[in-house]
Amino acid sequence: MRDGEDFYIIISIIFIFLTIITLIFSSLTILIIISNWKFQCRSITNLLICNSCACLLYYAIATIMKIPFMMITDLTKYISLNTTFCQLSAALYFSACISVSLSFLVQAISRYFITILYKHKILLTFRINWILIISNWMISFIIPGFMFISPTAYHYESESRMCILTIKHFSTSFSAMIVIFCIPLCIIIFLYGLILQQSVHQNQIDSNTFAMLRMKRNLKVFRNILISVTILGIGGTPYFICDIINRFIQIPSQLYSLSILFISISTTLNSLASCFINKKIRKLFYSTIKCQERETRTHINQILPIIK
Repeated sequence: MRDGEDFYIIISIIFIFLTIITLIFSSLTILIIISNWKFQCRSITNLLICNSCACLLYYAIATIMKIPFMMITDLTKYISLNTTFCQLSAALYFSACISVSLSFLVQAISRYFITILYKHKILLTFRINWILIISNWMISFIIPGFMFISPTAYHYESESRMCILTIKHFSTSFSAMIVIFCIPLCIIIFLYGLILQQSVHQNQIDSNTFAMLRMKRNLKVFRNILISVTILGIGGTPYFICDIINRFIQIPSQLYSLSILFISISTTLNSLASCFINKKIRKLFYSTIKCQERETRTHINQILPIIK
């Protein structure tokens, strides 16, 4: 029994650590973009990065609500399995997961517009991208709302000690994973495949001078695509695999928590990628840190003569 308690304590600590990192870097990225929006960061790419970071903050808040209960041995002593609080907590977390997943899809669609459909100028406007962002958030709230129709959707899962969309009910959890993970991931891979194909084709018809420049751009595009797909895959694949295996064989109770932990790992990696992959944001981040260090040193130098 003690080993089981230690496991949940360790998992809770990891959740806390990952959530703090996600909160810090998502908030910093949003603040950097907003504070430099007028002169340096006004672009569709940065707008979509802000949206992704907002989704990550939403996920972090939903996770914070769950962490305290993971340290309680039997949550059923405090709430029943089907209370409104438990169901709303599960729906909120599910909604946050959808928003993060769809934020990847929104970025892929926007990049497809810029690379393939660039002749249609209206698709490159802020208005269209705001429509994509609004759709991102609307779907994130609509789908969890529809899940309330199923009486087996949101429950307290004793194995993970969370109120969540449990994988114990295969039909519900599998359908949800198809909609919020498999379909977006397949569309993202398909769109990025078209983008790479277009980039390679354009590289072949360009002159040697432009070919080298385009090759560097293609490598950068491929790197960003690989990072995006990998991060999304890290988040959803373990839960999806556990869901399928549990349909035929009862999985160990620890895997319930670990499959959800991978979602938090994915969001943390996403927050770090949002801050450091974009060259302009990365430079602004480093310059902000240097300015803060300079101000601290100046303040210390001003205080030291007074102390002497």
